[in-house]
Amino acid sequence: MSMYISRNTKKTQQTNRGFTLLETMVAIFILVLSITGPMVFAQSGLRAAFLARDQITAFFLAQDAIETIKNLRDENGLNGDAWLTNICTDSPCTVYIDTTEENPVTASCVGGVCNPLETDAFGRFVYGLNPPNPSRFTRTITVNETVPNIEAQLIVEVSWDSNVRVGDARIVVQENIYNWIPIVN
Repeated sequence: MSMYISRNTKKTQQTNRGFTLLETMVAIFILVLSITGPMVFAQSGLRAAFLARDQITAFFLAQDAIETIKNLRDENGLNGDAWLTNICTDSPCTVYIDTTEENPVTASCVGGVCNPLETDAFGRFVYGLNPPNPSRFTRTITVNETVPNIEAQLIVEVSWDSNVRVGDARIVVQENIYNWIPIVN
């Protein structure tokens, strides 16, 4: 008996071919690379945005203090008081000032170290809340009368606890103000 198998009836062996372990690992590696690249860029963009936000806030806090002291100097001149009255009793002095008050008055910092600013319910930076709600920012104002009754140097340092980089961050803004009241001899 001869066995004859026709081509039509011959079973062909089919291979069920899937991904091998190596192909799967390569695909996962490519997927991880394509996802982590944009994530790293997004993270550094957010870090830069948070740092810029804090720097802008600190600069405005410093400029606010300088403008308030200039306003106090001008009020002293208009009222006939000594030009640094209610600002500084001894020169140099380290003070803090609540610029949200209608009539802001400076107060000396104990040992040259000022308390952190606090944030009120409206998001303003103030001092003396009860109960206290400290912010991350501390503002220190140094007034140094460089030429008696003529010129004073204002140095405002704002430091803050940074969420973005290690340690504290700080900015320093300096400006000289002048006594515009004519000195009568």
